[in-house]
Amino acid sequence: MKKKTVVIGLDGTPYSLLLKLTRQGICPTLSKLMSTGSLQEMKSTHPAISSVAWTSFTTGVNPAKHGIFGFMDRTANSYDIYFPTSQHIMSKTIWNMLRTYNKRSIVINVPATYPAAEMYGILIAGFVAVDLRRATYPPAVVPLLKAMDYKIDVDTQLIEESKERLFDDMILTLEKRTQALLYFLKNEVYDLFIGIFTETDRLHHFFWEYGERNDPKYTPLFLDYYKRIDASLGKIIENTDQNATLILLSDHGFCTLKQEVSINNWLRNEGFLNFKTNPSKSLSDIGNGARAYCLDPGRIYLNLKGREPNGCVEPGADYEQLRNTLISKLTEMKDPETQTNVIDKVHKREDIYRGKFFDKAPDLVIEPKPGYDLKGAFNKDTTFAKGNFSGMHTYDDAFVYINNKNIIKNPLEIVDVTTTILNSLDIPVPEDIDGINFVKWN
Repeated sequence: MKKKTVVIGLDGTPYSLLLKLTRQGICPTLSKLMSTGSLQEMKSTHPAISSVAWTSFTTGVNPAKHGIFGFMDRTANSYDIYFPTSQHIMSKTIWNMLRTYNKRSIVINVPATYPAAEMYGILIAGFVAVDLRRATYPPAVVPLLKAMDYKIDVDTQLIEESKERLFDDMILTLEKRTQALLYFLKNEVYDLFIGIFTETDRLHHFFWEYGERNDPKYTPLFLDYYKRIDASLGKIIENTDQNATLILLSDHGFCTLKQEVSINNWLRNEGFLNFKTNPSKSLSDIGNGARAYCLDPGRIYLNLKGREPNGCVEPGADYEQLRNTLISKLTEMKDPETQTNVIDKVHKREDIYRGKFFDKAPDLVIEPKPGYDLKGAFNKDTTFAKGNFSGMHTYDDAFVYINNKNIIKNPLEIVDVTTTILNSLDIPVPEDIDGINFVKWN
C-alpha cells in the first residue's frame, strides 16, 4: 500500500492550550485524536518566530544550516538589512528531498515559502506572500484559487477599525483556507500533504489576553474560533486516508504580552549604541563608536572590527568581554512597573547554532521571560511600551501530535518533525539533518 503523510500546522497554538480546550470539550475532533495517538510538548527555535521555526521544520536543520535567522537579516559587510524569502533558504526542503524519490507533495500556506519555486507537486506560499501569482506553483493553479476567492492571509490592519472587523476577516480567511485544503486533499495525488493554519497566530496576537482573563465579550469569540478550527480539522480527517500518517504541530507557543521591550533603546541608554541621527530610521544611521545593536526579536550583533564596515570591537578578548558584560546587564534588566526580571536567558551563538552559515548568526540571542516581547526598532525613545498585540510567542509550549504511535523522544524540537516525516515515507534521512525520529515504526 502506498504510504501517505498528512501534516497540519496550527501556527502558534500552545500545547497547554490544546489540553485546556480538549478538557473543556471545546474541540471534540482533537479530543478524539488524542485518544488514538500521542501528543507532546515541543520546543521551537531561537528566536521563536515563524520564519525561522517553519523553515527549520521544512528543512530539518537549524538556522546556521538553512540561513534564515529572523524576519530581517543582515547583508554581509554592510549595515543594510533585507527581508529573507524562500530564495534565501540554503538547505533542501522536505518536498525537494521527496522529489529525489519521485514522491509528490502538496504544500499550502507554509510561511517563508514565497515566492513559490518550481517543485514536484503544488505549492501555495504563506506569510509573507503579497502576490498570488508569485505565491503559486504551478501557475495553472492560480485561476482555481481566484475562483474560490482564496485569501493568502488575514488583513491585520483591520484592527485599526475594530476588533470585530478583524475577527470577521479571521473567520473568512479560515473558511477560504479550509476550502482550499479540502479541495487539494480530495482532488490531487500526493505522498506528502502539508497545510498550515496561520489564522491561529493572528487570533493569539490580538485576542490572547482577553481569552486568558475570561473577558465576557471576547472570550466567547476566542473559544468559538477554536470550535471552527476543530471543525476544519474534522473535515480534513474525514478526507484523509485512514492508513495515512497524520501529524499536527505548532511552530511556537504563546502567552499574554505584558510589555514590548526596545533592546536598541536599552543599548543606547547603557552606552553601547549611538546613532548619527535622532530619531534614527535604520541601522545604516549607526554612529561611530557604537559597540552593539539589535535586530528583531532580541538578536544582538557586536559592531565587530573586520565584519561590520565601521566595527570597533576587537575580535578575541574584547569581543568575549563585551558579550559577557551584555549578558550580565541584560539578565539584570527589570520591568519598571513590577521590578521583576525581564530576561530569562541570553544565549551565545555557539551554544545554539551550528552549520556553514554560522558566521551570519547573531552574537547573542536573548530569550525573554514570558510576557516580554523583544523588539529591534531603531527609532524608539522608550524601552518599555505596549502596542496593539495582546499575545506574544514563546520558545516553550509548542506541540506535536502523531496518530497511532507513541512519541518516545523527550524533549522534542521542531526539527525532529522533519526526520519523522521522512521515516514515515521510508525516505533516507540526509546526513546533515539535525532532527531525530520521535516514534517507532513497525
